[in-house]
Amino acid sequence: MSYLVLARKYRPQTFEEVVGQPHVTRTLKNAVQSGRIAHAYLFTGARGVGKTSVARILAKALNCETGVTPVPCNRCSNCSEIGQGRAVDVLEIDGASNRGIDSIRELRETIRYRPVKSAYKVYIIDEVHMLTTEAFNALLKTLEEPPAHVVFIFATTEPHKIPATILSRCQRYDFRRIPTEEIQAQLLRIAQQEGVALSASVLDAVAREADGSMRDAQSLMEQLLALRGDDQQDRELLDLLGVVDRESVLAAAEAVVRRDPAACLDVVERIYRRGMDSRRFCQRLCELFRDLMVMAFRAPSAKTPPDALGLEAERLQRLVNQTTVEDLFQYFQILVSGEEDIRRASLPRVTLEMLLLRLACLPRAESVEKILERLEQRAEGPWSPRLEQGSALPSLREPQGLEPAPGAKSAPVEAAASAGSFRQTVAEASVPEKSLDAGDSRTDFGTGPAPEDGAKQWENFCRWLEQRDPVTAAKLHKSTATATPDGLNVEILEIYEENIKNGETEKTLLQHLTQYFQGKRPNWRITFSVKKIEPQPSARARKDPVHSRSAVLRHPAVQMALEILGGELVEIRPVRPQKPARRRTGRTDKTT
Repeated sequence: MSYLVLARKYRPQTFEEVVGQPHVTRTLKNAVQSGRIAHAYLFTGARGVGKTSVARILAKALNCETGVTPVPCNRCSNCSEIGQGRAVDVLEIDGASNRGIDSIRELRETIRYRPVKSAYKVYIIDEVHMLTTEAFNALLKTLEEPPAHVVFIFATTEPHKIPATILSRCQRYDFRRIPTEEIQAQLLRIAQQEGVALSASVLDAVAREADGSMRDAQSLMEQLLALRGDDQQDRELLDLLGVVDRESVLAAAEAVVRRDPAACLDVVERIYRRGMDSRRFCQRLCELFRDLMVMAFRAPSAKTPPDALGLEAERLQRLVNQTTVEDLFQYFQILVSGEEDIRRASLPRVTLEMLLLRLACLPRAESVEKILERLEQRAEGPWSPRLEQGSALPSLREPQGLEPAPGAKSAPVEAAASAGSFRQTVAEASVPEKSLDAGDSRTDFGTGPAPEDGAKQWENFCRWLEQRDPVTAAKLHKSTATATPDGLNVEILEIYEENIKNGETEKTLLQHLTQYFQGKRPNWRITFSVKKIEPQPSARARKDPVHSRSAVLRHPAVQMALEILGGELVEIRPVRPQKPARRRTGRTDKTT
């Protein structure tokens, strides 16, 4: 007998020998055993996952000479002929070459004849999605009500191309991609039966390259056995096959995590010399970082992901410990987009080098929760305006060019120290909210500087407030402060009355005054006198629609929007003049 390749020699002959499809084999065995045999089956899935093999096993189970059984004997003439593909009553039809309506008409003519020597006449149509629309329509009535001795088995890799009228008349079984560890175990059994010794790294590389297809894995192993010599190393065998080995992928991942650009370039140089596909290498790197993310999100007591071998578990765990989840997310997103760039690139090697260099030089990411947690821990002790080294928040500084209040410290750190802590300063500044009358409002402060000092420093206080609270400072535009026997009178001009007499503005202003005087509470009262004046645009504003920032902030509508919505003034843009309307007069267009 002529030589049989591994894919045909080790083809499964029973349901138990099928690898990676327990949901299909178990259902078919139960259906045959209980006699619930459908008249049409549809097997869908990727290439090389066992669709045609299961169809032949089902045909043997129905036509075995021992009777309908879920375990065919594989010794009778019917089982032998079906296994070899030369049975009279089991017709295997190629849908790609018999896709026309004439072929379906011939099939319909042969259906009415009973089987020659078997219990059922089985029609296996491979790649059934290649049939034309007319051929599908001609098959509808026969497929819905075939003779009792006929069973249809359709196999396809693209079920979405099959009409819904055909799908509704079939029992559909979706074949899954075979897991990598099951492919590797099957290859190990084949190697043992063939009497050859292959290392686990080679079997793992072949199983991963197959991408869930057992037939592809067996074909690669067939080529591997033909190339294998007595003194050849594993790397030489993988180089001859052009398969991406796991060691190169792990080396690239370790170089990225260590942030070693030179090591990344060395990895690309090695895979280029060995003739590996850059896009395939990038895909394997994506899969590796996916495994790292799965391990990062798993509980410490959980088992290693199924796709990671035991000998790699320790290296993968070290990589997870050396990086963060945020970094892994960035790596994966960049690799996914980079794989698309490599596919379209005219220089795939250079594109892969730039991709790995970008990953190696990527700044470390940190979650917002961790930053906030560090800030909360920092705020629990004495407040300092400067944060830890490496924080993205700037240090607080006094605005340059402003005169400090009388008795104020020169440095912001000393000012904060005199007030105690940040939370203590806020607590001292908080005052009970009071409603304002139409004329004025009076609030007690306690002990502190004299009213004359407050009147002298009022202009400096307004300039100081512009740096901290521009909205409140805009309300005090052109305000004047005058010392009175019982306190300080503040007269506010060019602003609507309700903007200053809403309670919240008064409370905020009192807090700023307390902070400006370094936590010292004055023993005099403040009287607000609001003069309601409608704002009038100046001549310069009428000529130039772009106002200054302070002028826009003084507008009552802007102040209300900022207070109610909690917004921020980002940019000021001029209002575009409206274009003149166009009207049609007769056959010509005139602009008015």
